[in-house]
Amino acid sequence: MEFKDVIAKRRTVRQFKDKAVEREKIERIIEAGVMAPSFDHARKWHFIVISDTAAKAKAIECIEALPCAFKEVKTPIQEMIKIAFPKQKTMFEEAPYLVLPLLKRDPRIVGENLPRSTMDIAEIWCVIENIFLAAVDEGLACTMRIPHKDQPQRIIKAVGAPEGYTVPCMIGIGYAADNAEIPTQVFPKIEDCVHWQKW
Repeated sequence: MEFKDVIAKRRTVRQFKDKAVEREKIERIIEAGVMAPSFDHARKWHFIVISDTAAKAKAIECIEALPCAFKEVKTPIQEMIKIAFPKQKTMFEEAPYLVLPLLKRDPRIVGENLPRSTMDIAEIWCVIENIFLAAVDEGLACTMRIPHKDQPQRIIKAVGAPEGYTVPCMIGIGYAADNAEIPTQVFPKIEDCVHWQKW
């Protein structure tokens, strides 16, 4: 697949087929994630990969469907909310694989070291996007949820990861359902968001 086609087809999918995913595809997808840039070249990321139904249920136990008040959709964001919020848990239950990228945060990085601290976050999100793009290239789809409040700690405990790690997001990987609902995509016009030489 051409790279531009991979980018164009990359979407967040929240409904999956009841179809097994080849382990070698998952391995190649995570390998693509590990190839993301790292400031110190240490690439200290870890990944918990779960395909066992009981283990997956334990890892997503703290996730619940979110309330959605929209009965009539008037904007793309409302459409996304109506599609996504009720599926916050089922999308991971349906996905054959749950991938948890783990990031270790250094509590000493504060104050004048804040740029380095934010670089850790930038790096792991490069990893995550590589995973999404590699999944498309393998003919698969991904879903994603960012844990909030105490959920990262609860997930870390559920999967037995060491202290000091956090889960920036949860990724479900599988074959997209034929009837998967995809929200309307809205992209800015290049001439409206690109400024040459200065704004």
